[in-house]
Amino acid sequence: MLNDAECTLTDKITATQDFVQPFRGSLEMIIGPMFAGKSTELLRRVDRHRHSGKRCLYIKYSGDVRYDSKSVIATHDLVKQDAVSVQKFADIGDSWKDYDCIGIDEGQFYIDVVDFAENAALAGKIVIISALSGSAFR
Repeated sequence: MLNDAECTLTDKITATQDFVQPFRGSLEMIIGPMFAGKSTELLRRVDRHRHSGKRCLYIKYSGDVRYDSKSVIATHDLVKQDAVSVQKFADIGDSWKDYDCIGIDEGQFYIDVVDFAENAALAGKIVIISALSGSAFR
């Protein structure tokens, strides 16, 4: 390796390019109590990625039918977004791999959310999860 006095700017740039890590994705959590606007914020963040040209997948918990029994994420203001409705992430198979950004509503209900979110982020996906910060007993 050349010392600083012998290196040109081009040499330094070339050397640092070897250290650039590939994009590994990210994990964003939207945590709070009921009626705090978590689903609204989830839709806002994922929509921002969708508007930038990313392919986005919206996932809702199949047992959540408070505002709509169909496959939609619904806010308390009744803003609705079509979504894939699942009880566990294994139900969607590998179809999530076709997307750049994955928005998950009501994350506290999924038994496999940690494994799924970690695997998706490590696969380069942007994962955004909204979830309650506690239970009815806390």
